[in-house]
Amino acid sequence: MATIQQVAALAGVSTGTVSRYLNGARVKDATKESIDAAVAELGYHRNLLAGSLRSRKSRSVGLLVNNMLNHFATSAIAAIEREMELGNYIILLAGFRNDPAVFEQKLGLLLDRQVDGIVLFEGDAAWSPGRLVERSGIPVISVSSPYDSPCVDSVVADSRASARRVAREMLRAGHERLGVIAGPQHEHVSSERLEGVREAVAEAGLPEGSLTVYLGDYSRESGYAGLVDLVEGHGLDTVFCCNYGMGQGALQAVAERGLVIGEDLNYASYDYFDLASLFYPRITTICPPTGAIGTYAASHLLELVEAGVPASGEVTTFPDLITWQPSFTGIDPALLGRSEEA
Repeated sequence: MATIQQVAALAGVSTGTVSRYLNGARVKDATKESIDAAVAELGYHRNLLAGSLRSRKSRSVGLLVNNMLNHFATSAIAAIEREMELGNYIILLAGFRNDPAVFEQKLGLLLDRQVDGIVLFEGDAAWSPGRLVERSGIPVISVSSPYDSPCVDSVVADSRASARRVAREMLRAGHERLGVIAGPQHEHVSSERLEGVREAVAEAGLPEGSLTVYLGDYSRESGYAGLVDLVEGHGLDTVFCCNYGMGQGALQAVAERGLVIGEDLNYASYDYFDLASLFYPRITTICPPTGAIGTYAASHLLELVEAGVPASGEVTTFPDLITWQPSFTGIDPALLGRSEEA
């Protein structure tokens, strides 16, 4: 088996230069090419275990995810994995399905494997296992939900502001009754989006009865049922859907009933752009910055890991991107076709 000393000799550089390069340090292009060629010729493989023992780093991070079917989570995880790969770290992925017992078990397994840091998706600081996070001594980043702990940094989208902005424009367009398909209110993101809509209704000076809320469970089926309930059960022609999955079901119900968005139905939704382009007229959408959030969470975590310091409780907020389209009558023409941060 080839050694790092043999690689250094063949490349014509020092052993320290080879080690720094293989651990992610920048070197001159000529040096990089020489080391890569020597590694390929000798078939060299690093002894990561030995390196971890010396540095007391496993060069791995744990990702603990509530719902792996969540479109936001999968998109953010892809960005995190890419950033970790660039830093020569691997990820260990585990899910907990909103179950505190599973959360505790999976968190314990990640800590047993000596991960250098952890990214939580929709973790809940109120759960008793959350104390394991605080006692671990490693940096922890919470994505999507602020984690109320001085030992955890959080990265979130400003869901309340974007929901308020879209609902405000729907009401300004002259629609005084608004239906909302909202997600489970025990979860931070869902409650923030609905609260933003409520704020827009209050700012418009409309009575509380102007807002009708259908609570779904993020599934396509609940979005479908919500659209039917609001339109056929309550006679509404203006609907705001607060989730991507439910939005798919709602638009299925729209299509099956032959409704034309922007004529028969005023509609806006959270989306990730792949769905909105299928409809005409185009749909006003709110797109959470999944890539930016995932990239920031990963890079920030690696900064803390490399510095050997814990998180400090800071919260970083990213604005959503709103793309305005003629999906509800009366929309300000100046908005059409524009994309803006909430």
